[in-house]
Amino acid sequence: MPHFASSRDINIEQFLTWLQEAFNNREIAIGFWIILGLLFSLSRANLRSSFWSIAKTLVAPKLLLFFGIVALNVVALCWLLAELGLWSRPQLPPSVLWFVMGGCVFSGRALQSKEDDRYFRNLFRGSLRLGGIFEFIVVGYTFSFVTELVLIPVLFFLAATLALADTKPEYAKAKALMEFILAAFAIVLVWNSVSSIWSQPDQFFTTDTGRNFVLPILLTVGSIPVFYLLFCYSHIEQARIQIDQKTFQSDDLRAYAHKRFFLIFPLRPWLLRRATRQFHTLPARTNADVDQIISDILNYERDEEAPPTVDPTKGWSPFEARDFLSEKGLRTNDYHRGYDEYWASSEYVELDSHILPNKAVFYIEGQKDVVTTLKLSGKFMDDFDSGEAIQKLKVIGALLREKAVGHGDFAIDSLIPNSQVFENEMIIDGTTIRAWGERYPSNRGFEVFLTLSR
Repeated sequence: MPHFASSRDINIEQFLTWLQEAFNNREIAIGFWIILGLLFSLSRANLRSSFWSIAKTLVAPKLLLFFGIVALNVVALCWLLAELGLWSRPQLPPSVLWFVMGGCVFSGRALQSKEDDRYFRNLFRGSLRLGGIFEFIVVGYTFSFVTELVLIPVLFFLAATLALADTKPEYAKAKALMEFILAAFAIVLVWNSVSSIWSQPDQFFTTDTGRNFVLPILLTVGSIPVFYLLFCYSHIEQARIQIDQKTFQSDDLRAYAHKRFFLIFPLRPWLLRRATRQFHTLPARTNADVDQIISDILNYERDEEAPPTVDPTKGWSPFEARDFLSEKGLRTNDYHRGYDEYWASSEYVELDSHILPNKAVFYIEGQKDVVTTLKLSGKFMDDFDSGEAIQKLKVIGALLREKAVGHGDFAIDSLIPNSQVFENEMIIDGTTIRAWGERYPSNRGFEVFLTLSR
């Protein structure tokens, strides 16, 4: 018994020593609060059921395979870095931490990235940013474990409060206060790290410190190709499912679409999405239709690099028109053929922060190579105050008019009054500008339209 107790004490002491060597006090404190949060969730019946639902989702075969591929890539990168002398056993805990906090998050966001957000390019640039040096210095030295144990929840509370204050304009003063407090904490953290480095430079400027600094950069850059391949594969699977959903098209036609789309667009998922959409919306009925879809998409890509000139008396260039409202988040997708005409639309943008927010959307419509109509639409519900949303729609409308016609000196209120049912029209420089509002058939809200036509 005494021998057993002594062995147990030695094992605990060895574990604590390893823990302090592998992680700093801040990382240990964060781990402590995470474990405490998990134990609290498991102790409550209502939270426990939600926790198990999340756990079941995380162990789904497809997710396990997905994160398993990311983990294998991290293992391969660590082996390669070890061969190059840039990785050793002390870098094992930071590598695991990067996989959990970085690799899984980055790969998950990669699957949700959109065509125009340049996620992978920004991820590469972000990994090389100078701010990484600042962050590394900040976490280079920490306070005592007890201090970090108190500091972590305080900072979390302040950050959560700041995020909440950023949701509504009326919380502007609270937001400014939270930003001031967090800035003060940042100054204290920087001072603590810099003073510690200054007093003991030999403990900071070591080989392991250099390896720890370059490790997240190298793991991020080395993982981007894998993230992108997973991104492409996920879109191939989505396209496969979407193509097979339409039973009115023959098996031979769907098989031909599979072969041609996946052969031409395997590494260009945004083009694959366009091809799948066109396959259904046109719809394609013969192999020649599938070939025409591919030809149209490739031609559009070529024209986007060198847009053809459009006679301004006839309309606008699709490649210019899609960006008229991009600064307001209303950039349209690709200009493509529909049933009767070519068109494109943006995603909806929220105009306020209500539970069911009022929204705006932007369309461009016309013929091949020329947009003849620009349409801005605002959708409003009676259950929520629409005053703020209408004012924002007017600002967006004024910007559209300025971008499309080149004049900004006009009263938008003369076109879009503060009413729900109206109709106004004017002609400026050959452009017909029309605005109108109409109630929904359900009589529970209204919609405002602003169109510019040539």
